Amino acid sequence: MAIHRVFENLFLVDLDLPIPGFTRFISSWIIKEGDRAIIIDPGPSTTINTLLNALREIGIRGIDYILLTHIHLDHAGGCGDLIKSYPDALIVCHPQAVFHLSHPTKLWQGSVNVLGDLARVWGRPSSVSRERICSELDIQWKDYIIQSLETPGHASHHLCFLMNDLVFAGEVAGIHIPSGNKPYIRPATPPPFRPEIALHSISLVAERRPKKICYGHYGLLGDAVGMLKIAKEQIRFWLNIIEERQDKGLNMDVKEILGDILARDSHLSSFHQLESDIRKRETYFIKNSIKGMLGFLNR
Repeated sequence: MAIHRVFENLFLVDLDLPIPGFTRFISSWIIKEGDRAIIIDPGPSTTINTLLNALREIGIRGIDYILLTHIHLDHAGGCGDLIKSYPDALIVCHPQAVFHLSHPTKLWQGSVNVLGDLARVWGRPSSVSRERICSELDIQWKDYIIQSLETPGHASHHLCFLMNDLVFAGEVAGIHIPSGNKPYIRPATPPPFRPEIALHSISLVAERRPKKICYGHYGLLGDAVGMLKIAKEQIRFWLNIIEERQDKGLNMDVKEILGDILARDSHLSSFHQLESDIRKRETYFIKNSIKGMLGFLNR
């Protein structure tokens, strides 16, 4: 278990999975004040024990809020299990997510259909009582005001949370992977993808002028506005690459497009320096993002 103390009151907990390529990728953010906490994205159900152990080690005795950027299994699948240990916690999520939290059967079946064994590794989500779901999207906690912002794109039910100069961004700005060289950054645009919606959401976050961005995958970076700008440019760049291939009558196979993007996108220049199991994971997710873009262009 790895616990990273980012600031005095902010912690990042690694929720590593027992499969190759899933270390320092899934994580949970913890805001601590005394022995109370707010959790942002508790992660999948199979790693809830990891999170519980981390909370005990940090000295957390109570959780007041669980904030969900979205309810994909790797971000929120463990929510129902977590509140069994912290029954006073209130959950903040997008209104579209409420039904699926309390009745997760469709969410689970859809995840298995799309992700197969990976969904099973993340684990089946437990249901959450509607009484535990907070109707207020903006909250005041201790001396903090945490504002939510609807940011559809990666998912229709996506939220970002703003606190002081931080934005907890989920996957609105894609994925960041720390690297010994240039940081590795990529979009997260699974099907169904609508670029105009995703780009508008990124702009909404940038308009709030956060200074630091807390990624769902993975870690914290400064110059949040600059990173959000890169996220927009990168989505447009990938779409242009795919459209150019269409216009030239080139092969539209996802593997061929992947090779083109890897060769041309400087923000992926660290790809070949990643460990082999992480490259394999990233290849899978990049292809999924390409499929989202192809689905839009071929609609």
